[in-house]
Parts: sequence; C-alpha cells; structure tokens
Amino acid sequence: MKRYSSGSLGLILLSLLLETETSHVVSDPVVAVADEDVILPCSLLNFTKSAGLVVKWSRSDLKDTSGKDKVVHFYRDARDSNVDQDESYRGRTSLFKELKNGNVSLKLSRVKLSDEGNYMCYILVQEPNSLVHENVIQLIVVAVSKPVISINGTKGSGVVLKCEAKSWYPKPEMNWLDSERQVLPAESAETHRDTEGLYIVRRHVTVNKNVTNTFTCRVQLQKFNFTRETGYNVPDEMFPKDPWLWNAVAVLITCVVVGLVGFMWIKHQKLRKKIDFADQQIQELTDELDSSRIKSDKRIKELTDELGKCCGKELVCLSLCVCLSICLSFCVCVNT
Repeated sequence: MKRYSSGSLGLILLSLLLETETSHVVSDPVVAVADEDVILPCSLLNFTKSAGLVVKWSRSDLKDTSGKDKVVHFYRDARDSNVDQDESYRGRTSLFKELKNGNVSLKLSRVKLSDEGNYMCYILVQEPNSLVHENVIQLIVVAVSKPVISINGTKGSGVVLKCEAKSWYPKPEMNWLDSERQVLPAESAETHRDTEGLYIVRRHVTVNKNVTNTFTCRVQLQKFNFTRETGYNVPDEMFPKDPWLWNAVAVLITCVVVGLVGFMWIKHQKLRKKIDFADQQIQELTDELDSSRIKSDKRIKELTDELGKCCGKELVCLSLCVCLSICLSFCVCVNT
C-alpha cells in the first residue's frame, strides 16, 4: 500500500503545477473549553465529487524540525494519512463524514490549553478542475469550572462567605450577587496560578440576613461569553444575634451590677458607722466601769482597813474574856 508524506504533497506546490483556482478565507475565531470537544469549520462550496480530494490541517504558529507547519490531520485518497501527524494530536482528530458535500471540518477531541493557536485548512481538488481552498481559523481555548461557596466565619452581624473557582483560563472575573441579581460590595479577589498555569480565584463577602438569605457567586469570561454560577442559602441560625440587643443587655447588666455594688457599699458604710458608734459606746461604758471599779476597790480597801481596826480591839477583849473564864473554871475545880 502506497503512503503519502505530507511534506511531499505540498498543496501550494501542486496548485502551482496545475491550472488551479485558489480561494482564501479567514474564519471567525472558535472558542473551545478545555477537556471538551470542538469543531473547526472548513468547507468548500459547490463541491460535488470527493475523488482526488486532499485535505491538510496544520498549525501555522508551530513549526516542526524542518521549519514546516506542524501537521494536525492529513487526508488523501479517501482515507486518513497521519504518518507525519504531530504527536500531541495523535488519536484526537477526525474529519466530518460529509466529505462528499465539501465539509472537511475537523473535530478535535479532549481539547488542551496547548491546542490554542492558528489552524490552516488546505483543500485540494484535482478533478474535474484543479481547485485550492485555504481557510485560516484561530482556536481560543478557555478553561472553566463551577465555583464552590463555603462559610468562612462571621463579622459583626453578618456571615462571611468565600467563593473559590479553580482551573480557569484566562483570568476570570468574579462577583457576588444578592437575590435580586445585584452585585454586592466584596473584598478584592485573590488570584493565583497553579502548576499548569490555570487560574485560582477566591473572593470573600460579608452578607447580612435578609428575606431569602440567598446569594450567588458568578465567575465569567466576559470576552468569550462563558459564565459559571453557584447559589448558596445561608441558614438563619448562622447569623449572629443582633449586636444592639446584646449591647443593650450588656449595658443593663452593667447598670444592675454597678447599682448592687453601690447599694452594698452604702449599706456597708452605714453599718460601719453603727459599728463605730457601738464601739465608742462600749469604750465609754468600759471607761466608766474601770472608773467605778477603781472607786469600788478604793472604798473596799477603806472599809477593810476600818474593819481590821475594829476587829483587832474586839479580838483583844474576847481573848481576855476567854482567859478569865479559864481561870475561874480552874479555881472551882481546885476548891472542890
């Protein structure tokens, strides 16, 4: 089976060797999403016969080692001939099954960011009249994903929400929306790039309780009309209680505590005065008692002294009487 090399089948050279009619078209850019499939359109009008059809898709912005455009897909003699196909496209390209109608659009599967660039579609029709058609198409690859919302704490009377969108390309715009689809004031977006060059975007917003408590994070590539949104409903119990109520309660408690402390202090002062007055009365009574005791002791001593003097005389008399009585008793005994 005979094989054809894309280098040996240069379409431009063939068109010069044959009497040909050449057309050149620049198509609108095609936007593809990474990891999805895309169709690069290319067709030839008034095409009625596929015999002698040669189709070559290449990257005009990428060159091989010989300086030629890298081959994306090659078709000739009613079959694919991808001997010289660039390895990065291996197994990911196919032509439409409408070749007989002049539709030679390329289906590119599992699009990569590296697929972005300028593509050339060459069509050579050798019979019945030689015809060369060139179509230039720019492929733009974007990467999108669904944003993720989470609660990131509270602030004042509101709840702080965080929106994170990973694997976006090019750099997207992120906004927070309320239930009326109005843009909410939010913190500045944080943007980083991962190891593959894709963008990671985060943005925080503080929301307050409302009728629906529903908020939306919208991430978009306005230039390419790509938008991804995620809605989130914040439960009522996640919102802090009204700070004014708590402040009022705190003020009330403070006033009560201060009032109680003041009342206890005044009561303590009054009690202190009563205690001091009682101490003074006790001291005065003690002083009076001490004075009375001194006087009493002095009087007792005087009385004791007087009693001692009186008792001394009486004791002498009593002694004499006793002695006299003894003597008389003795005399009586002798006489008897």
